[in-house]
Amino acid sequence: MPDNMVKIAKVSDFAHTKLKSFKVLARPVGIFKEPDGSFRAMEVGCKHENADLTTGQIRDGVVTCPWHGWKYDLNTGECLWGSTACLRPYAIKIEGDDIFISLRPIDPDMPDPSAGEW
Repeated sequence: MPDNMVKIAKVSDFAHTKLKSFKVLARPVGIFKEPDGSFRAMEVGCKHENADLTTGQIRDGVVTCPWHGWKYDLNTGECLWGSTACLRPYAIKIEGDDIFISLRPIDPDMPDPSAGEW
C-alpha cells in the first residue's frame, strides 16, 4: 500500500457505474471513473453543511446540493453558486484492482503523495 494512502475501493467496483461516494475521516469523497478508464478523487461534501453531493441532482457535470441548492462543477471542483470555496482533489493511485486515495485532500501547490514525493 502506498504511504499516506488508504485502500478505498476496487477498479472492478466501477464496472457498471462511474461515480461512488465513500467516507474518509467522516468526510464524503467521490471516486470518479473517467471515460478513458482513469480515476480521480475529490471532496463531495458541500462546503456549506457537508451534505454528500453525490445524492444531489447531477446534470452536465454540475451537481446541485440536495440540502440548500449550492452548485459545483464536478470536473473542476469550482463552486458555481453559494461560495468561493472549491472542492479539493485527493491523490489517487491504482495498484492492480485496488484503488488507494490520500487520507486528506491535497493542496495543488504541494507534492503529490501518490508519486512518492511526501
